[in-house]
Amino acid sequence: MRPVQRTNGFTLIELLVSLFVLGAIAGLLISGLMMTRTMADRAKQQSGNAESVLTAQTIIRDRIETMVASTRFDTFSPIVDMRGGSNIVSFFAPPAPSTRPNSVERYRLVRSAPGDLVLYSVVDVQDRVNVYSAGEVGWTATVLLTGVEALDIAYFGAAPPDGTRRWRNEWIERQQPPELVRVRVAFKRGDNRIWPDLVARPASTVNSECRIDTFSGRCAGQS
Repeated sequence: MRPVQRTNGFTLIELLVSLFVLGAIAGLLISGLMMTRTMADRAKQQSGNAESVLTAQTIIRDRIETMVASTRFDTFSPIVDMRGGSNIVSFFAPPAPSTRPNSVERYRLVRSAPGDLVLYSVVDVQDRVNVYSAGEVGWTATVLLTGVEALDIAYFGAAPPDGTRRWRNEWIERQQPPELVRVRVAFKRGDNRIWPDLVARPASTVNSECRIDTFSGRCAGQS
């Protein structure tokens, strides 16, 4: 009579192999889920960053394109009440819908010392605020972006001393608004946000040398 062969050893090995395979599969599944979650979080973060940049650009574009060419007559020759440098620009524009019915407000776009891109606003008729001072005391601050390393603003148009139409790093005491305003923002190292060049065209123009003839209703000296 043949002895009964025991298969317990083979069954245990098969069980161990099966457990190993199942563990490997579970590990791959968990790793895949973690990777998918990480990619989703990264995509969500990038989407949020893109939306914040888009929102900031939309606000800035809207303010610049609706710029009001208010003329000052307290200087040697009439000028547009706008001051623009490479890292700051100040101008008049209609207020945002949330702050209406104010007719017009003064805006100032700057980068603050902590690295925030800030759009300041103030109602120009408020006597308590000197809109020509260097500080922003009394202004309402709207933080558009944080983590900004640099702000660069340029202005396109013809201006002294050459009178040619080109990009300039300032636009101060001119008789016309610039044809275009370009805003560039650089983020701090390691920040994956991208700021496409923002170029806005002010809709308003003014001929500050114009003196209306009472008979023709046109600029004096023009037919």
